[in-house]
Amino acid sequence: MIIPKSIKSHRIAENFDVHDFELTNDQMERIDPLDQHKRVGPDPDDFDFSCSM
Repeated sequence: MIIPKSIKSHRIAENFDVHDFELTNDQMERIDPLDQHKRVGPDPDDFDFSCSM
């Protein structure tokens, strides 16, 4: 899900327009090792909402 951070309708439309490029196989091969299968935040399937703001 994309949550655009803008109140101006033309900027929201620009934020949603993210499908006008493609990554090459070389770029994908360079990006793939960055995934270390680790979380940087809480697990959304096991989140204690009683402790949230």
